[in-house]
Amino acid sequence: MPKTERDVIEALRRENAALKAEYNSLRIRNIIYERALNATADGFLIVGRDGNIIEINKAYCDYFGIDREETIGKNIYSVISNSKMITIMDENLTEVDVMHTFPDGLTATGEKLVAVSRMPVVEAGETIASVAYVKFSHYTISLAKTLQKLEDEVAYYRKRLSRYAISSFDDLPSKSPGYAEVKRMAERFSSSDLPILLLGETGVGKEVFANAIHLASNRSKHPFVCVNCASIPAELLESELFGYVDGAFTGSRRTGKKGKFEVADGGTLFLDEIGEMPSQMQSKLLRVLQNQEVEKLGAENPVQVNVRIIAATNQDLSLCVEAKNFRPDLYYRLNVLTITIPPLRDRIEDIPHLAEAVLAELVDKYSRRVTLSAEALSLLLSYSWPGNVRELRNAIGRGFMMTEGPEIKPEHLPAALRERKRETAVAEPAATLDTAKFETEREMIIRYIQKSDGNFCRAARALGIHRATLYSKMHAMGIPIDQFRGNPKHH
Repeated sequence: MPKTERDVIEALRRENAALKAEYNSLRIRNIIYERALNATADGFLIVGRDGNIIEINKAYCDYFGIDREETIGKNIYSVISNSKMITIMDENLTEVDVMHTFPDGLTATGEKLVAVSRMPVVEAGETIASVAYVKFSHYTISLAKTLQKLEDEVAYYRKRLSRYAISSFDDLPSKSPGYAEVKRMAERFSSSDLPILLLGETGVGKEVFANAIHLASNRSKHPFVCVNCASIPAELLESELFGYVDGAFTGSRRTGKKGKFEVADGGTLFLDEIGEMPSQMQSKLLRVLQNQEVEKLGAENPVQVNVRIIAATNQDLSLCVEAKNFRPDLYYRLNVLTITIPPLRDRIEDIPHLAEAVLAELVDKYSRRVTLSAEALSLLLSYSWPGNVRELRNAIGRGFMMTEGPEIKPEHLPAALRERKRETAVAEPAATLDTAKFETEREMIIRYIQKSDGNFCRAARALGIHRATLYSKMHAMGIPIDQFRGNPKHH
């Protein structure tokens, strides 16, 4: 049937529409191709059978300092004088990750070495082009260095975590009888859900003890959350502890926020520096301890929580109560199971292994073998350590950084150690470490009995030992009980 003019026009319209669709499809694929090609940091090159450049991506152009539009269509040898792209086509070769060296002055960066993969493009048995994929040495080396740095950091932090991952009280070694007794007491208390009050000077390791108690308890699979009551401004402490709901105050998160009590639900909340807690917060904390529920800022209903409280302070809370700086009812609620952690000066026998442990951490971190000289150790043993274990860590750290040799000597330690002798040290240096420990422990016992006005029960409690143990030590060390008999408080 002969086609009419209308049929011819309709056929042409359909053909034109098909061509437009194909054109748009090709245009979109070309855009995607170019975007993908230029997104990579590696070089990409296509050379036609005539030796002219068909395609080169931005990364490769930047490497040579050339313009892409001007380069496409040029002969490959005019851009890369020692190119192997034509050889790849002529000999039908495929090369994977081989090294190629460019002539001097060819690249914009001055680098000459790259890793390149090349292959021919074959269509219907005929080689029509060659393709190259190039990995620049500066990028590869930089990436390798970054990966190595990350691997080193991971290894370091794994070691650090393994050191700090206290699994039991056995991981808190001590040769001090007083410290050992405190550990035994803390281990017994860990099985209870009653509040624990940790007392001790700054730097004695109250948080370490709290963590060990948590991990020895039946709550060990739940969170251990720390809050330093002295480091959080009073106006923020309530929201930090109890949380808030959406719109509770200006600047609050739209989703609200869980407080530390909720975060610690099922586990342990460690309240450090409890003596610094504002009085208004003390009353709210008391209600939480009584009812086991918290009231979020802006919330209508309380939230039930199941949290074990461990509080710590370096203050005498009984004096804070007398001065009306601490609520007596909260004090009585917290002062159920009390543990006094002895200061470092009262456990001199632990200084050598503590110093070695700190040194081991520094050796791991900086990969530099350093030891502690006998003279430096003697200096550590003769100091009073008002900052306790924290100060010891800082002193060892300074010594490690100050020494340029393999050994920390007295001159590398802080000046305070060289200028001050330990307050409880004897006038003449002891002949042996055992003698020094004996004399130190003897003087410590006498001092604590004197501080307790001759009350042996109170002195034993402060030393972290039983009264019978105190009497035994006094007898063994030649401390006459009668010299304290003048005070009727000795029972």
